[in-house]
Amino acid sequence: MKRLCWLVTLIAGTVSAAIPFKNGTRFALKDVPGELVVERRAGEPVRFALEENGTTGYQWAAEWNTNECEVILDHRGPGGDQRVCGAAGTLNVAVTSKIYTPARIEFAYRRPWEKGVKPIRALKLIVYTVGEAKSPIYPRNAVNRLLKAECAKRGIVLTDWHLHIRGGMTPEMALQRERDSGIRSTAMENHGREWEIYDDAKLVAFAKRSRAVNPKMPVGIQVNDRDWSEKIAPETRAQFDYILADTMIMGKLPSGRDNRLWMVKEVRDPDKWMADYFAHTMRILDEPISILANPTYLPEPLAGDYDRLWTEERMRAVIAKAVKKGIALEIQAESPYPRPQFLKLAKEMGAKFSFGSNNFDPTPKDLSRWLEAITWLDLKASDIWMPSKR
Repeated sequence: MKRLCWLVTLIAGTVSAAIPFKNGTRFALKDVPGELVVERRAGEPVRFALEENGTTGYQWAAEWNTNECEVILDHRGPGGDQRVCGAAGTLNVAVTSKIYTPARIEFAYRRPWEKGVKPIRALKLIVYTVGEAKSPIYPRNAVNRLLKAECAKRGIVLTDWHLHIRGGMTPEMALQRERDSGIRSTAMENHGREWEIYDDAKLVAFAKRSRAVNPKMPVGIQVNDRDWSEKIAPETRAQFDYILADTMIMGKLPSGRDNRLWMVKEVRDPDKWMADYFAHTMRILDEPISILANPTYLPEPLAGDYDRLWTEERMRAVIAKAVKKGIALEIQAESPYPRPQFLKLAKEMGAKFSFGSNNFDPTPKDLSRWLEAITWLDLKASDIWMPSKR
């Protein structure tokens, strides 16, 4: 094997790993550990540099996956096929878009002409944010005061059913938020092939960890793979109070990775896409889920065509199935979906509603939309979804 070196440079923050190394440390290919942990300070940028010294015919590919955004990186050599390194070259990657941690960057070293062959060497780099934690406490502003008063008047036990334990958010912070605001907190983790939790042991450990903080805290799973009910054992599923799903991952990209709809930049045939998306939504409602999050979501290129694409016939079909299956329709903080016409129709058809923040970190979301929906729809306790007893 030709000898290659790589270099990871961290512009901001500190570095720790199972094999300790300093910023700028070089590893020969054979010496690269399988996993390293990088800590970064909140608000500071991170830059990684991968330096390769070798001859022609080898390729480094790096894949950045934060579960929220995705950047695919390829080593580019000087001239020739840009996906295959030529002589010695350096790939510098500056992460300038907003990222949510923990994040994962994976490097795979392979011979590019050998399709389907496992990488010669792979490296996983985990990035965490450290330093001063963000406060999880809701501000005592007019919206939150009115929201609390309206819920008390209507007998609504306001619960955030879409509260992720990620990006520095912890079950302890969730409990702190609940005690301060009176809004009931939950603890939820993502499950899927491209997510951090994808086996029963990790799911059970998450449930146990959350209930150790507060035995009364509802614990849930957000499922991202459509065969999840076959992958999660019934006894594991019984450990959780609710299952949440959304429609925002549909199909696969040519690379084989999930097609995350919030990253879609172009839709060439909106009508065909919408027919497929509607069928996708109806299939998800056939799964044994508790909550449909962010219903009637559309990717950015189609947002202006909402009224034409989401016909009353389609809306009624989605709502009717949710009502029949006992699935709650989520009203999500800071999301424009579902639009008022869907919510009004859902109320008329007897749907149950849930509330969620879909947080990325401990930073509290603006809850104006919750307040607007409660008052505009004149919601009562009987309109709000609650899970059955475990």
